[in-house]
Amino acid sequence: MEKRFLQLGALALICFSIWHFWDPLWKYNINEAVDKNSTEKLVFEVEKGESAKSIANGLDDKDLLVDYRAFLRTVKSEELDNKLRYGKFVLSQNMTTREIVTILTTQGTGELALTIKEGATIDEIDGQLAELGLIKAGDFRLCSFNCVFTYDFLENDRSLEGFLFPDTYFLDSANFSSETLINQMLRNFDSKFTEQMEADLGNRSIRDVIKVASMVEKEVNYSTHPNDAPLVAGIIWKRLDNDWTLGIDATLLYMDSDGKLSSEDLASTSPYNTRVQKGLTPTAISNPGIDAIIAAIYPKDSAYWFYLTATETGDTIFSTTNEEHEANKSRYL
Repeated sequence: MEKRFLQLGALALICFSIWHFWDPLWKYNINEAVDKNSTEKLVFEVEKGESAKSIANGLDDKDLLVDYRAFLRTVKSEELDNKLRYGKFVLSQNMTTREIVTILTTQGTGELALTIKEGATIDEIDGQLAELGLIKAGDFRLCSFNCVFTYDFLENDRSLEGFLFPDTYFLDSANFSSETLINQMLRNFDSKFTEQMEADLGNRSIRDVIKVASMVEKEVNYSTHPNDAPLVAGIIWKRLDNDWTLGIDATLLYMDSDGKLSSEDLASTSPYNTRVQKGLTPTAISNPGIDAIIAAIYPKDSAYWFYLTATETGDTIFSTTNEEHEANKSRYL
């Protein structure tokens, strides 16, 4: 009797396993949505190299899948494992699992959420777009020079560096164009740069303020020391107003492809070498966020003439004399 019971149990387990593997419901569920009437949009992020199982778990956690297995089996049966894209995608509970699979695996389908971080350069944005398959490398950069944009704050200057406002942008990947995105970014800058801010510029131009803001963005560790930004901006303006060199390595790094400064770089006559050349650089060196822009418009006066960023802690170390600055270099760098 016991043997018979064990045999029946084993047979039931085998039948369940076969049913679980061949369960036809997943083929039905692939065309079902969690909530066909939902209008809510969710930003879903896929990390580079993330597995189909991990993605399915994430989708399930956000209640975007009727059937977790339907997603996995579709990806496996259609050999889409190596075609899963990474990035931020705009999804909704009104999408079927099939639609979600299509968006995550098919280039040029669906809405993407693109986050441009504070301090990103035009070249870095170009790289982001190329990695997502939205452009050929260099297309965004080329458009930033050759496409025509009519905004008063551009002051007829060809470089848009500094004015492409960092934010999250929602893109129609099927109809993406660099020109459309740049227009979105410039409109965003225009809305963030208020009339009051423009009135408070005094005798400084918007372009010069954005150049200083772009340096502040690169020089200050905002995650730990956001209050240092107005002080750093004050030092930069004070050095400019007193015909000093700025001595900011970030301006040289802007033109350096390997991110390392050699002795030749430091002695170069490049207009971006603010150790040698006085005044501001020809263009901004990044696209600053609103905090850096505000710091450049409303700098804080101080007795300081020098600053550096401590290598290990990221602290901004201020000093009033060159001797004190040199001592701080030996101590903190």
